[in-house]
Amino acid sequence: MGPRSFRNGLLLLAVLTVAGIATEAADKTKSAPQPTSVQIWPPPPEPTRIEYVQTFSRAKDFGWKRSLWRKFVEWAKYENDPSILLRPFAVAVDGTGRLIVADTGSRDVKIFDFQKKSVKPIRGYKKTFFGTPVGVAVDDKQNIYVSDSSAGRVVKFSPEGKLLSYLGGEEGGFKRPAGIAFNPSNGLIYIVDTLRPRVFAYSPEGALVRQFGERGTGPGQFNFPTFVAIDRNGDVYVNDTLNFRIQVFNGEGKYQREIGSQGDGSGQFARAKGMAFDSEDHLYVGDALFSTVQIFSPDGGFLLNFGEAGAEVAQFYMPAGMAIDNKDLVYVADPFQRRVEVFRYIKEREARPRFFPGAEP
Repeated sequence: MGPRSFRNGLLLLAVLTVAGIATEAADKTKSAPQPTSVQIWPPPPEPTRIEYVQTFSRAKDFGWKRSLWRKFVEWAKYENDPSILLRPFAVAVDGTGRLIVADTGSRDVKIFDFQKKSVKPIRGYKKTFFGTPVGVAVDDKQNIYVSDSSAGRVVKFSPEGKLLSYLGGEEGGFKRPAGIAFNPSNGLIYIVDTLRPRVFAYSPEGALVRQFGERGTGPGQFNFPTFVAIDRNGDVYVNDTLNFRIQVFNGEGKYQREIGSQGDGSGQFARAKGMAFDSEDHLYVGDALFSTVQIFSPDGGFLLNFGEAGAEVAQFYMPAGMAIDNKDLVYVADPFQRRVEVFRYIKEREARPRFFPGAEP
């Protein structure tokens, strides 16, 4: 090795060391809070149906570690740590258990693989950064769909994050796309356009199959719809946010019924956000103003709510998107506290009474 190569090697080593030290210092920022006691709902002595599992704000919270080389590359490119959540707004879970997070703060989509303890960011498409990624969904082939609200686009990626196509056209066929969901019953992707306001159903290949909805307050009409979810029967649930209700349609877009009303009581909404279904088809609805999640029976009856306003574990500040995996783990995006909180639904046959300390069983 010549003198110049030796000096260059020393320079690179010094840069890597400085980058590593700087990044390690940044990594010592406050981690996700940990529980001081078991968080369960409903309170004892009723059988537990929801229990708190964990909170994470970065992949480090579940064991992911960046290599020194990766830290240097991010430092050299002025890139943020891809594992840190800045404003997680929407979440989805694929068939392998990976959690996909649309992060409006970092303007990317993060793919968290808990088994491999890894994270992979999707930073945009065709050398263009996402504008405002607010919706994410996964189809039965694990392809990822992202609604980029400010760009008016819905973009399709492979499971590895490779750009595949656009729904609604490359130039953007929507005014303000928001919630997005895949319907396994008919293989269609349902997209809520908040400003139109309307729901569009596309094939995975990008063909527009149907659309429904218009502005108004009557059945089948919307006032700033935001999120959408699909139950196991293929019915489509649309969060009609400023009409303070959830409207239910069949897969063809025919109005069925509505759930909820405006108010501050159980089963009522003030600013409803994300929705999801557990394995027994209970509907979960987050409410940003009440900072809680409400659970409804398949026929729309109120059952239970969990969480409250606050910065501790199992508390929220304006919760947004929500997803539930095949193990009944409930993921709730808490965007303004830069974290995702995880809960578990416990089926009735698995539920066990919990008692206050010292109480007789």
